[in-house]
Amino acid sequence: MPLPEPEPQGVDDRQCLAALLGAAEPAHAPVEAHATALLAEYGALSAVLSAVGQQEGSVRQLPEAVRVLLILARESAFRLHRARLQRGNVLAERPALNAYLLALMAREKTEQMRVLFLDTARRLVVDEVLGRGTVDHAPVYPREIVRRALALRAGSFVLVHNHPSGEVMPSLEDISMTGQIVAAARIVGLQVADHLIVGKEQVLSMKEAGLL
Repeated sequence: MPLPEPEPQGVDDRQCLAALLGAAEPAHAPVEAHATALLAEYGALSAVLSAVGQQEGSVRQLPEAVRVLLILARESAFRLHRARLQRGNVLAERPALNAYLLALMAREKTEQMRVLFLDTARRLVVDEVLGRGTVDHAPVYPREIVRRALALRAGSFVLVHNHPSGEVMPSLEDISMTGQIVAAARIVGLQVADHLIVGKEQVLSMKEAGLL
């Protein structure tokens, strides 16, 4: 079944989710009721899409065709975000950057360290996960980050990690680790442009907080 034509504006989460479900479910399926029930469980369309990727809750009971379409919708949204960040100065597009990071990391159950490698104009070159860990720690190796930056010929990079607790205030370990990476980067002429911490609903900039 072809995807429905998108509405230019005024489409809320329920309408959008119902349209996605309708594109994958059999004709005459109660997509409005399904969309309402999913949003009641997860709270928002972004949370539904995240849950599908992590196989959490009742989304596991959705037909495979529906789950595949929702995963594709989530990945398509991420690709659109990344394409926008590749067109201009990443740090000058903070609303877009924050929206991307929140959609990508806010609901992760364990910590991960992502690195946004930037060119000399601070456009996004590549976004990679260089560390995964537990609910409160992700192992990070400064030399590996610097080695990867040099391989990509990046001019600078942005560190990003999430706090599964939802809080965004950096720990003493976060501050110490950031200092180690800054020192390692400085040796080879690279700059750590910022370190962003992703919580449930907001993103904290350590640079803006005076911690970088």
